[in-house]
Amino acid sequence: MTGTVAPGRVERPPSVIGGVLLMWVRALTGGFAILTVVLSWDSFVGTIVVNGEKLARSDPQAAGAVLGWLLAAYGLYLVLYLGLAVLVFTGHNWARVVAMSFASVSILLSFADYALNGAQITLRTSLVSVTIDILILLALSSTQARHYARAARASRA
Repeated sequence: MTGTVAPGRVERPPSVIGGVLLMWVRALTGGFAILTVVLSWDSFVGTIVVNGEKLARSDPQAAGAVLGWLLAAYGLYLVLYLGLAVLVFTGHNWARVVAMSFASVSILLSFADYALNGAQITLRTSLVSVTIDILILLALSSTQARHYARAARASRA
């Protein structure tokens, strides 16, 4: 490949490709989390607490329903996030900004959990997701990514 691009097309920078790959990794780790919960369903149902009481003790069916809805909502979020990654890949600037916003919110939630609840950031908890989110922010906030999104918008117009 010579690096030339057909007229009217914008060359996709490595930072966008890396950012999108990291977004896919983020979604896949979420999918593995859902799979882990489904495979250990009973132990996770037993951890749902409502009004200071474990819901599984009083109403195990309701606890299962709550967990099912939470997993379904998270699964829907992951599918939408993958769609967002596709839009970032095709050069939509608003999608790039939204992806960076999601990464920022995720980092802030991990920090709030640490600051307010004392939750440690380790490999077993949120270290991997925080690391991926920081890398997504770095990749998608690069000058190359910004120029690509703006040039792609101009070529679509």
